[in-house]
Amino acid sequence: MQQWLPIIIYGTTVALGLVLGWYFLAGRRPPKAVQAIHLLTGFGGLEVVMLISARTKASPDLKETATIGLVLLGFAVVSGLFAGIMAKPRPDMLGPSLALHALLGGSAFLVLLTWAMNVA
Repeated sequence: MQQWLPIIIYGTTVALGLVLGWYFLAGRRPPKAVQAIHLLTGFGGLEVVMLISARTKASPDLKETATIGLVLLGFAVVSGLFAGIMAKPRPDMLGPSLALHALLGGSAFLVLLTWAMNVA
């Protein structure tokens, strides 16, 4: 049952990311609270995934799946942080960097969902 905790956390993160993406595509500024919760659940979920995947008794293939998910999550977190940093001097790079962030985060969520379904 504990393997579903990262899915719940990252499901929330993905939902908030979709809300933020909607604001971006609409050309509006999102609320700071939504941005902050998206950031906190992204970082907090990364730690939860590391702890639970290390404690779960699973086959080596499933541990490898969790490792792939963790690597993708790490890249998603870093790309999300750098998207905001890069937007200041080069606003034309904001769209592609957010698209990369969404692709990495969505891929990581699907890999973790696969992991959680096979561990259960």
